[in-house]
Amino acid sequence: MEKFKFKLQNVLDYRSDVEERIKREFAAALQNYIQQEKILNELINTKDQNLFKPKNFKTVVEYQNYTRFMEFLEQRIESQRENINRAKEKLNKKREELIKATKDKGIIEKLKEKAYDEFLFEEGKKEQKLNDDYALYSYIRHERG
Repeated sequence: MEKFKFKLQNVLDYRSDVEERIKREFAAALQNYIQQEKILNELINTKDQNLFKPKNFKTVVEYQNYTRFMEFLEQRIESQRENINRAKEKLNKKREELIKATKDKGIIEKLKEKAYDEFLFEEGKKEQKLNDDYALYSYIRHERG
């Protein structure tokens, strides 16, 4: 029996490589998104802790510093929300790329399966023909004596 050789194996290998690369990029985008969410949560916690703790300001300067700090936190929170939106957009883009790459690879894998089934069918036909020829040869030899 001859060995199965898929004509599009190079294409399948390439698409597998592309899929693996995009999987890594998706994982990195997901990790970045999680990190950005963590930073936002830390900023919100810092704001909440400072918002609800007792405020016994002894001077106007202390009050101004507190007010500036809270404004700074509010700006950082808003900026971080924008970072999260960008990270989410990138994550969604990578998810779509991964879905497409997986489909592209799946198409070639289906072709390979069909080609392998056809190969097995043809090999079975060849083997059956050899068996038939051998049986015919044996029959003729037996009839001749």
